[in-house]
Amino acid sequence: MASLIITNGDSAADLLSAAGKQGVIEPWRDCLHVGPVPATESDAELRNIRATYLADMSDRDKTEILTGLEARDGLLEMHEKFDTIELWFEHDLFDQLQLIQILDMLANHSRLENVFLVQTDIYLGMQTPDNILDLADLTQPISETMVADARKVWTAFRKDNPEDFAACFKLKFPELPHLRQAIGRMLEEMPGLDGLNRSERQALYSIQRGVTRPGPLFARTMGMEEAAFWGDTGFFAQLSNLATGAKPLFEGLSEPFTPSLLEDDERRKAFITSEIELTEAGEAVLAGDKDHAALNQIDTWIGGTHVTNDNLWRWDPAKRTLTA
Repeated sequence: MASLIITNGDSAADLLSAAGKQGVIEPWRDCLHVGPVPATESDAELRNIRATYLADMSDRDKTEILTGLEARDGLLEMHEKFDTIELWFEHDLFDQLQLIQILDMLANHSRLENVFLVQTDIYLGMQTPDNILDLADLTQPISETMVADARKVWTAFRKDNPEDFAACFKLKFPELPHLRQAIGRMLEEMPGLDGLNRSERQALYSIQRGVTRPGPLFARTMGMEEAAFWGDTGFFAQLSNLATGAKPLFEGLSEPFTPSLLEDDERRKAFITSEIELTEAGEAVLAGDKDHAALNQIDTWIGGTHVTNDNLWRWDPAKRTLTA
């Protein structure tokens, strides 16, 4: 019996393989919580947009990334070759966006039969070859309700206006129990009333309280998450932006972050051990006396919505409301 197993990344894929999981094991290599994920006329157009973005953020070759995305999607296009398809995913934002994309693509290919989901609230990459297959006890067949909910959220996420996506936060998804929290966490990556998103606010808060090196800062801020989803590259890039604007919110980095510095031991060590501290502007923004969006340029994506100073959507985390 031919099986296709899709999971969240290389670590989980390697663990499933080492545990003896039989079938074609494919990691879904895309961090959909960052960069543009707009509504497009075709999957090919979206692949090209994502490959361009992923190449820019990683210093990797776009052609290589695009080839990988095409091969990945090609497995779903030839789904009839697989008797069963299994989806292994976690509860965090990174995984939930991947999951709803895959469920939408499977529906587009009219493949709902013999598709199964293993969804867990523990991190697959932190398991071992000896215990990861125990999670197979959580296997459930995908249902029409599950797919309909996933498609509704995926469509809303990709719109150039975030109102429908924010409205999804008010819904319940009983067969996708981690999706609502993931929607809320994505909305928190929108600027708040102070102009900071949650990740930025957590970082500045931690610096103010004495976590003054980027390496430990990454660990501390991930510990503040209900379900951690950042990788170090994305986190350090966002952190660096706060130090390089017109009015830097902190100072002390050895250099602005670029992915290439992680490949150089000396530069990497210098960066992650930099002694950083808040600037006067950073203290004022964190205190609520200044607006980061009034001091610096905002340039971020919430799926298909490009949030800038001229298109400044904000999310109030206390009231859980969206404002333009």
